[in-house]
Amino acid sequence: MEMVEAHSWSFIHKEWDKLKRKPIPDRGFEESFRDYIYGKIGFNRMSNIRDTGFGLSYSTFSSVPHELDVICVKDKDLFVFELKHYEVSDITKEIVFTFLGKVMDFYFKNAEVLSDYKITMILLTINKSMDDSIRKLCIALGIKLIEPTLMTLGTLDYFARGLYQKIKEEDELKSEVEKLIVEIDLLKEHYDYSFSDIFRYKNGKIEIDLPFGEIDPNEALNKIKISYNSFETVRQEWKSKRN
Repeated sequence: MEMVEAHSWSFIHKEWDKLKRKPIPDRGFEESFRDYIYGKIGFNRMSNIRDTGFGLSYSTFSSVPHELDVICVKDKDLFVFELKHYEVSDITKEIVFTFLGKVMDFYFKNAEVLSDYKITMILLTINKSMDDSIRKLCIALGIKLIEPTLMTLGTLDYFARGLYQKIKEEDELKSEVEKLIVEIDLLKEHYDYSFSDIFRYKNGKIEIDLPFGEIDPNEALNKIKISYNSFETVRQEWKSKRN
């Protein structure tokens, strides 16, 4: 469900700055995001604050409880959010690996049940100075990094298709956006995968399937940046025509 990525991006890119912050900024951020994303998607289930059971009252393989910020279920899609307010502090590789480790610990204990879901991990932050090394790490591990200054492929696809619908047929920009959508689709085929594409439960065993030979995070990131810049260029041109 690409709209989950897209609405998550809209929250940190636009909505958060509009909201009145509560006395505890980090908690206000989480509560505001919970209300926003639930209102936009209408999930079947959402974990409680401070939940340590993966939103489903589950235990872990290690027997060590883990708190994950927000877990949402919509039909057979399960989204795991790690929320990092981190306006000034950096997002580090330790944060990324800790996030992955928590989800793996729950999956290893409950793989037979969780394999029925498509699990998507989303690391969401308002940090505007993201290091490329973190972006590449998230691409390699199938984690959707939602940040204000770059879009994921799913977010790009969602907004590009939305823009295409808004442009009049006679406008030459429509063909440019159509071409961009095709390019984004090709990138998604190669670089857009999730936790459930990597960890697969089969015949009582968990298989790890990482496309090492097919994925070059450097190349992927460069192409995503090019597509994002192309989208922003055409979007700004369309907006200027409207004005």
